[in-house]
Formats: sequence, structure tokens, C-alpha cells
Amino acid sequence: MKNITKKITRISTVLTASILSAALPLTALAAQNSPDDNTYQPKDVQTVDYKKSLTPEFAYSAEKWATLRDNIMEYGELADLIHEYNPTVLSNRSTYKDQKNKNLNDIYDDYMKDIDDIWDQADNADNDVTWASLRYSAGLLTKQADNNYEDAEMEKIQYDQQEAKLVYQAQEMMVSLEQSAYNLENLQSTRDLLQQQYEATQAQMSVGMATQTDVLTALKSVQDQDTAILTAKKSQENVHRNLCLMLGWSADAQPEIREVPQPDLSRVDALDPNADAQTAIDNNYDVRYYTKKAGNLTSQDLIESNQAAIVNAKDTAIRSLKTQYNTVLTTRDSLNAAKAQLQVAEANLNLAQANLAVGSQTKLQYQSTLNTYTSAKNDVNTKELQLLLALEAYDWNVKGLTTSN
Repeated sequence: MKNITKKITRISTVLTASILSAALPLTALAAQNSPDDNTYQPKDVQTVDYKKSLTPEFAYSAEKWATLRDNIMEYGELADLIHEYNPTVLSNRSTYKDQKNKNLNDIYDDYMKDIDDIWDQADNADNDVTWASLRYSAGLLTKQADNNYEDAEMEKIQYDQQEAKLVYQAQEMMVSLEQSAYNLENLQSTRDLLQQQYEATQAQMSVGMATQTDVLTALKSVQDQDTAILTAKKSQENVHRNLCLMLGWSADAQPEIREVPQPDLSRVDALDPNADAQTAIDNNYDVRYYTKKAGNLTSQDLIESNQAAIVNAKDTAIRSLKTQYNTVLTTRDSLNAAKAQLQVAEANLNLAQANLAVGSQTKLQYQSTLNTYTSAKNDVNTKELQLLLALEAYDWNVKGLTTSN
């Protein structure tokens, strides 16, 4: 009995440690992949060597390697840059390369043999207490080993999901970087208007039409706007730094960043979430993971809970796809509304320019009209970026990555 107790304790301890160190569930992996999580490097750890890759040289043409190694960041290269240079992906690829040829579950086979011995001992127990205790321990350990079984294909699915999530995040960040430029232009245009209002208030005070308080208030508005511009620039720099680190550049690198492409408006009417639903389910990382896991389970309780996870993953995949389809439609409508507003603002600006030329409008009035036009123009630019991302997210759902629950 003492030997059996020691064996149970040993198996339980190792299984518990294995469970605690096992790969995170897929939902947890997605939640942990914020840009900061994947770019932060502890002080005592060297960052990934700039433009170093695990991929052999013959895998790509010389021309493609040249584009991946140049100092230019292009939207269409984000997936390749993440695959080749992202620290998290490099770590996963290295780990998988080291382990894929190993039978990672041999140890569990050994445990199961030991657990079978415990079942045999239980059958031969000389009293009911020992019989019940051994059977309970063996059943619990069997379920633990069963649930923790993960083959190389399951591990690969998790790594692929994590990489897809990182590519989507990089797309969001590159779009955010371009959007921040439009935001800064709006802020600067408003600052120019506030400066002219301040100068006009000073002129009014000189002829008794404004007070010192009015002047100070106008000056405070200019100063507040300067603060807003500084804050926006710092935010832009932070996105720039994190994006560079995600793609293999150093934190202080200054690559040439090309503009993101325009969204293909013709695609919107061609989208069909009902037709794409089955593809989204078949490709879904969670569905694939739990389906593969189902073939490795023997415990009836785990088989049933895993089946429930498959059903939930399929439902989530469909909901996410349809939610993203609706997002595409509403974003397209918002873009069309913004374009209509821009047409009005452009007409008003042309009129203001003509009036300014003949002296029937002040510079302050013109600056106000110009500020409205700048805001309308950049609203269209921003809505185009949002539509691009909405279409990307739809495509990611079809390819298996759930973007909304």
C-alpha cells in the first residue's frame, strides 16, 4: 500500500506541474496578445537580432528577401514580417521546431501504464476503503493525463492562431499610425484657427472691444491645443515604436512607412456571410483545436465537455463573422456620409477663397472654413482606413481567426 501511495503522489505531482505549464487555452492566448505584450523585452534579455530569421535562405527568392530586409514598412508585407521577425513568433517557431519530431506524450503513456497498475491494485484490494481510495485516485489521474494530452498538431494550431492574431494587430497598428497623422493635421488646423482668434481678440482689445480676460482666455485655448498636439505626437511615437518592435526593427528605428492601400469598395456588395459561414467554421482555430483534441480523449466527461467546446466555438465563429459583416456595412455607410460632408465643405472652401481674394471675407473667417474642410477631408480618410480594417477583419474570420465574440 505504501508503494502505491508513493506512485499516486508522484504521478499526481508531475501531472499537476505539467498541467500548470501546459499551453494556455486558445481564448487566453488571444487575450494576451496586445502589442505591448509582444514587444516588451525584460532588461536582462537581448532583443531579437535585427532582420534575423529562422527561415532558410532558399525558402524565398532573392528579390523577396531583399524586400523583407529593406528599411521599408509596407502593409502588404506585414504577414511575412511577423512570420520572420516577430519575437513571439520566432520563439514559437523555435520551440515547435525543437519539439515537433519528439513524441511529447511518451511520458503520459508511461503515466497511464502506472495508473493501470493502480487500477489492478484496486481490483485486488483486501478491503472496501482501499479499493475506493485507489479507484478514485486512478480515475482522477486518468482524467488529468487525458485532458493534458496535446500532440504536435494541436500545438501547431495554437501557434498559428497566435501568429494570425499578431498579423491582425500589426494591421491595426499600421492603420492607427496613418490615422494619427490625419488627427495631427486636424489638431494643427484647429491650432491655426485658435491662434488667429487669439490675435483677433488682441486687436479688439486695443480698440476697446475686448477685455484682458478675453485675451487670456483665447491664449489659454491656444496653449491647451498645443498640449493636445504634444499628447497626440507622443501617442503616435508609442505606436510607431511598438510596431517597429513587432516587425523586427529596433525601438528607435525610422523605417520608411508606406501608406496603407485604399479599401476595395466593390467587395462590400460581394460579401456573403451565409456562403462564407462553413468556410469560417472549417478554418476556425478553436474548432480545429478542439476537434483534434476530441480524437485524443478517453474520459467520457472530457469527451462531453470538449464536444460542448466545439459547439460553442462554431457558434462563436458564425456570430463573429456576421458581426463583422454588419460592421463592414455600417462603416461603408459612414464613409459615404463623410464623402457627402466633404463635398459641402469643399464647395464652401472654394467660395471662401473667392471671397477672400476680393476682400469680402476676413482671414479669420477663411481659416474657420478651411478648418472645417480639413476636418471633413480627414474624416473621409479615417473612414476609409476603418473600412479597410473592417474588410480585413471579415477576411480573418473567414480564415479562422475570431475577431469578435
